[in-house]
Amino acid sequence: MFRPTITILLALTLTAGNATSQPLDIPLVIATKDDAPLHLDLADLDAMPQESFVTGTLWTEGETRFSGVPLAVLLDQAGIGDDATRIALVALNDYKVEIPLDEIEDTRPIVATRMDGKVMAVRDKGPYWLVYPYDEDTRYRTEAIYARSIWQLGQLRVSE
Repeated sequence: MFRPTITILLALTLTAGNATSQPLDIPLVIATKDDAPLHLDLADLDAMPQESFVTGTLWTEGETRFSGVPLAVLLDQAGIGDDATRIALVALNDYKVEIPLDEIEDTRPIVATRMDGKVMAVRDKGPYWLVYPYDEDTRYRTEAIYARSIWQLGQLRVSE
């Protein structure tokens, strides 16, 4: 009676461990005020213009190469324009940050899809992470920028 319990627990532990360490096919959802939400999977994001940079972060060890889509490209793809003033970014756990649109540059920040060339699993801050090149300029090393560096990103929404 004791032995089957151990077998079941071991099987559940191994299955759960494998599931959380693998990247999941979770879409990034972009919601505007008027249109139906846009659901973008990894292949959709990979088909868009890409940026990459190497930087250190407060959350990783050493320097890391991040690559992904500039946030400005995603907003343009979704048709988010002059009528909006802020964008809300929402993580898979419902953590939310807001960014004024006038503080988004053409190529900075990026919605990273990869760290050091590898797709990010949820347990490794994936599937998507808003990242700035923190080492590139002191303006990227402020409390406001660090607070906006949301990982496990799941949604972008136009904010009032």
